[in-house]
Amino acid sequence: MQEFKSGTVSIIGKPNTGKSTLINLITDRRISAVSDKPNTTRNKILGVYNRDNTQILFLDTPGFQKSKKFLNRIMIQSSMQAIGEGDIILLLIDATKKILPEDDELFRKIEGKNSIIAINKIDLIKKNKILNLINKLSNEYSFVKSFVPISALENQGIDLLIKEFMEYLPHSQKLMPDGIYTDQAEKFYISEIIREKIYINLFKEVPYRTAVVIEEMIDKKKIIVIQSYIVVESSQHKQIILGKKGSMIKKIGLESRKDIQDFLNCKVYLDLRVKIDNQWLKTKDKAFNYSSI
Repeated sequence: MQEFKSGTVSIIGKPNTGKSTLINLITDRRISAVSDKPNTTRNKILGVYNRDNTQILFLDTPGFQKSKKFLNRIMIQSSMQAIGEGDIILLLIDATKKILPEDDELFRKIEGKNSIIAINKIDLIKKNKILNLINKLSNEYSFVKSFVPISALENQGIDLLIKEFMEYLPHSQKLMPDGIYTDQAEKFYISEIIREKIYINLFKEVPYRTAVVIEEMIDKKKIIVIQSYIVVESSQHKQIILGKKGSMIKKIGLESRKDIQDFLNCKVYLDLRVKIDNQWLKTKDKAFNYSSI
């Protein structure tokens, strides 16, 4: 009988490399907000993969991006902590982007670890370029255990990547019980769904200067009433979120409600408002609390 393996995989990388798309695909759950806006992921989000004699716990972290902004600094601290926590470190890179000299610092952070580099978005480039990139990286970073070309969007190379995880996972009993896919509460899931719709609909107008708070969830047997609000820094941002005659917040609400109903498997009434707090990005407590409530 095959011995059970269980452990953690910390997924790190620069913004927009596809970390959230990958973890959502592997766990078959929407665990992380997904958009093509940098820094959509703010919290370490635990996703769980269960198959046969294997359990993998995934830590999805904010993208590494140098910035003086307070929220970005604490997001980077979160990513660094995840590196220390993982049995395996998965560094995700974008195959369509050039490897820059300053990227070396990120690659060196995984030295001495059970590290795997996944080269994502291979569906967007030619095969010979993928092979050239793998050869270049393997020569420069020989400490990496393996290089795996994948497409998280097109579900290519994912089975091979999971096999690589299994190679380096420790022999251990399950770390989490069956049926648990994340350590985040339902409120967090719902806030992630709403935040995703904000990014998709307001890519240019409102950058990552919004947060979503779920105030209350009331189960009325046939329907769940959700009281929530979007936090912004200024009246200008509030007006953008609201849209002309409330058209934008209505659109965000309708799209969010559909996905929330799929997630909760029941009818939902979503009350979505906008709140101004010009201090929320400037203090650690507010920056973390708003994004993790």
